[in-house]
Amino acid sequence: MKNSIRKTSPREGGKGIVVQSDDGAVCFRLQTTRIGLWVERVRRRDDHQARLVQSVVFSNTIGFSRWCDADLVRFDYPIVFLNIKREGVALLEAHERMLLSQRDHSEP
Repeated sequence: MKNSIRKTSPREGGKGIVVQSDDGAVCFRLQTTRIGLWVERVRRRDDHQARLVQSVVFSNTIGFSRWCDADLVRFDYPIVFLNIKREGVALLEAHERMLLSQRDHSEP
């Protein structure tokens, strides 16, 4: 049930966070965008013969939390699940605060 969290390097695209299982079977990349949070989910089969890649963008924490709660990875990799949910919600909340701040400064 070990996992790792690391920030991505500028060469990998910068400001993102990678959360993955130690066995490499599941990996999530989280990065803020202009419209919200981009998440890439990669799931590898045990035999490494195939992998499933999903990419989705969330504009709010409610949608992201629901998506996380529906993912079966929460049973196989509970620590990875907790980390992606915590990191993703934190990134989205920061993004939402930034948008509110921009709106406050742009209104007359």
